[in-house]
Amino acid sequence: MERRTFLSISGGALSALAADWALGPTSALAQTRDGKPVDDDFLTLLQNTTQPLASLATEQRQHTALLLDAYLATVTELIEHGRYSPATGHRLHTLAASLAQTVAWHRFDLGQHTPASQYWVAALHNAHAAGGHDMGAGLLGDLAYQAAWRKDHTTAASILGHALTRAQNPAARCLLQLRLARTLAAHNDRKAVLRALGAAEKHLADAGTDRPAWCS
Repeated sequence: MERRTFLSISGGALSALAADWALGPTSALAQTRDGKPVDDDFLTLLQNTTQPLASLATEQRQHTALLLDAYLATVTELIEHGRYSPATGHRLHTLAASLAQTVAWHRFDLGQHTPASQYWVAALHNAHAAGGHDMGAGLLGDLAYQAAWRKDHTTAASILGHALTRAQNPAARCLLQLRLARTLAAHNDRKAVLRALGAAEKHLADAGTDRPAWCS
């Protein structure tokens, strides 16, 4: 399981990253001026093709890993070297965040935990650039899940606390509160667990049908 690789990104560093995300303003979308224009139809093709790949069942992931890596590399290349409008830049960063999140879960399931963390952090930066507060909160939730999995519940609780400061969608807040309850339960903090579960129940009642994809 490569447990030694957990040391590559410390709990303190992850908590600091979450704090910076919670307090920092959204980054301005960069526009490279000397590259080739990014074709919107090609970007639409990338979006429409990658979405089904990302939603495949876990047992099918062995067939999609290389494809998703290639798609992410392509989108990253467009971001770094293409020329595009702010609207297209928003689409590029959002797609990059989604792809990096999916690749991170693939690495996590394979026990490759340092690469998983790195992909989640890369996804967080892209979500931040696109102004995706709920997506960013979800990515922090993924990092918190990994921290809880390695039994670092203090870090997990810290990350989730920061994630909840900017998550807006009720379904997103519900899932984050459920993850917080799970990690608080490891500390045997009954009152805090019940508060988190109560908050999750309220957010679930408020949640409509428009929910972030990662909540599924």
